[in-house]
Amino acid sequence: MGLEKLLYLQGVGAEFIDCFGNIVHIPARDRQGILTTMLLQSSFHQHEHLHDESDPQSFDVQDFTQQQLSQPRIGARIELLDVQPWLLPLHTFQWCTIDKPHVDVYLPENYASGFVVTISGENIDTISVSANVCDCVIAGEYHINDKRYCQYRLMLDNATLHLGYHQVDLAFNHDPQRKDTLHGQLMVAPSTAYQGRSAQPFNNNKESWGLNAQLYALRNEAQWGIGDFGNLAELIEYAANAGADFILLNPLHAVDISQPDNPSPYSPTDRRRLNPLYIQIEAVDEYKALNGELLSQKWQQKRLVLNQAHLINYDEVHSLKYAAFEKMYQIFCSHHVKLETPRYKAYKAFLAHDEAALMQFVTVEVELASKYFTQDVGFYLYLQFVANEQLQACQLNAKQCGMSIGLIRDLAVGAVSHGAEISANADLFCDNASIGAPPDPFAEHGQNWGLTPFDPVKLKQHDYSHFIQLVRSNMQSCGALRIDHVMGLLRLWWWPLHEELGNGCYVYYPLETLLAIVCLESQRARCIVIGEDLGIVPPEIVACLQEAGILSNELFYFCKDHNRFKSPQNYKRQSLMMLANHDVPTLSAWWFGADLRLRRQLELIETDDKLQQAIDQRQQEKLQLIDLLIREQEFELPTSITSVEQLDFDSVLLAWIRVAANGNAQLFSVQLSDLVADKHGVNIPGTWKAFPNWQRRLPLSIKQMSQSPKVQQRLEAIASARKSRTQASAVNTSAVNTRTVNTNTENTSTSDKLAY
Repeated sequence: MGLEKLLYLQGVGAEFIDCFGNIVHIPARDRQGILTTMLLQSSFHQHEHLHDESDPQSFDVQDFTQQQLSQPRIGARIELLDVQPWLLPLHTFQWCTIDKPHVDVYLPENYASGFVVTISGENIDTISVSANVCDCVIAGEYHINDKRYCQYRLMLDNATLHLGYHQVDLAFNHDPQRKDTLHGQLMVAPSTAYQGRSAQPFNNNKESWGLNAQLYALRNEAQWGIGDFGNLAELIEYAANAGADFILLNPLHAVDISQPDNPSPYSPTDRRRLNPLYIQIEAVDEYKALNGELLSQKWQQKRLVLNQAHLINYDEVHSLKYAAFEKMYQIFCSHHVKLETPRYKAYKAFLAHDEAALMQFVTVEVELASKYFTQDVGFYLYLQFVANEQLQACQLNAKQCGMSIGLIRDLAVGAVSHGAEISANADLFCDNASIGAPPDPFAEHGQNWGLTPFDPVKLKQHDYSHFIQLVRSNMQSCGALRIDHVMGLLRLWWWPLHEELGNGCYVYYPLETLLAIVCLESQRARCIVIGEDLGIVPPEIVACLQEAGILSNELFYFCKDHNRFKSPQNYKRQSLMMLANHDVPTLSAWWFGADLRLRRQLELIETDDKLQQAIDQRQQEKLQLIDLLIREQEFELPTSITSVEQLDFDSVLLAWIRVAANGNAQLFSVQLSDLVADKHGVNIPGTWKAFPNWQRRLPLSIKQMSQSPKVQQRLEAIASARKSRTQASAVNTSAVNTRTVNTNTENTSTSDKLAY
């Protein structure tokens, strides 16, 4: 019972429901292995006492586990996690909702002395309440040595509190054993995240739509081999003129400067910082003072070569742009730092806003960059300052162009262990484990993403400070935030780094608290929240996200009812509908089966027989797509057509976009790669060096897109479909559904008309 209780207290899961709806019981060995990873203080190589002196790589897992899971150790750990909190009258962090404000104190039952609760800070008048336990309600209880302790909840119904983080003090009257005033933090949270325009009553205005883009993939002739904030500004104006309300971006996090050939934006070194490669050099104030040096033939020839490539050469881009950054930094130091100009003062204000986290980042950045550069921390601070001001300018530009949302940023689920976010905050994470997913039919051995997870116990012990900072920093300079793998607010699959510790299991997190933090930061930043909830979504989180006003993230490919695609009228209302995203094939690749043949080449499909099975299945899905388009009266079969392969893809794509855009989802977006009918995918899960993930540039520049009649036609189809989503169409949803049901016989006959 002691071990099982400790596993529960540490958040180590015992079972889960797989993609087939079956309950999977996690073996005891795997659960204990994850518990062992938690009890290690830091990564394995730092535990010299566990290694044999003759073989520094050996590690006696069994011996260490036996030590940690001995009854005395288990008892001591339970005492710390389960008993001690009840002996602390005022916890250092607690929260309540604005509609039910309260403070909790933990005291022995029938505690005789009175106490005073004082709340101050964050734009409120100081509130002081004198009370005793009789004035409270009991919200919980715990028995220690036959003595009952209670969680006394003091309701603050008449207090004037505002959303935010406040200081709470607890002092006792006439208790010689409790002379000291205790201090803590009270977070007052809203019940929902910021809703933006969707909070207004449904009206006759067009519903929001936008484009999702990989920033690095944008191209024009003037860039430095990679998309940048200047290209983003160009895309904003282009999309806004077409009527778009937002641009959904890949994560903009800092990536590993020591490994330019590992560019995944979902494997960052620090999620609180920006990737300097996105800086538009020509827009930097210091560029002008270089007097055309970067326009010389030496520089321009290198740019020309990089811009002609279809794949980003990150090594060369990295080398060229950082060489330019160094020259601009020298100008900044000589023209602004020494003279303490207004620009330098803006730089100092930027540092002061988040100095501790910035210094964590740049200190580690100097170490990681040491094989390339010899610049000091000031250089990397300067790059963050410049990147931040350019991103701010993009969001301001989006709003000025009339976008109701503007930029939508993306928050990755984790970071790599050697980056600043983890290494500088190791006491908050478990660097003996890696985030991933359990085995399933699509990945027989599971998925290991190489990202370090938060330790749920340490997160709580440190008052959630890093999580607050993480969410807050990613809600800057945007109108919405997409949280990748939002299920991580509830649970994450952990793989132990040492294979002898088993095959991993789910670890659970304090969902209600993390969700309250997200909602509060969302309201403060006026930032809509979208939760990427694709895959196995545990039922415990579905209702919580919906009640918190967090939008779901739908993908067209997965919106199916049995053997047909859902009617657009049945899309989740509280959602962002994306036709495709970075982890699935583009619409063109899907239609022509290019993704399946590529997966066979990469041996992700193991045999030709399995490839043929996948092709046959895809043919069935293509028929289902055509049935949907006909059902929605957006496509007619030419009389001469006998095979789905004879259909004109451009016509199919236009109808496809129009039907999905006319769906019930609050937000709708299309990838730029799908807008231009590119067949090349962004990322193929399960590959690394075998495929150029996160490297491919778009085939067209934004200028070329604006000159393309087909692209323009697709944009107009989206705008028109979204504008037609009125209150009347919502009221008539039931009639549309009836029509859909009545055309089932047509679906069958349509399929019969077309050959596989």
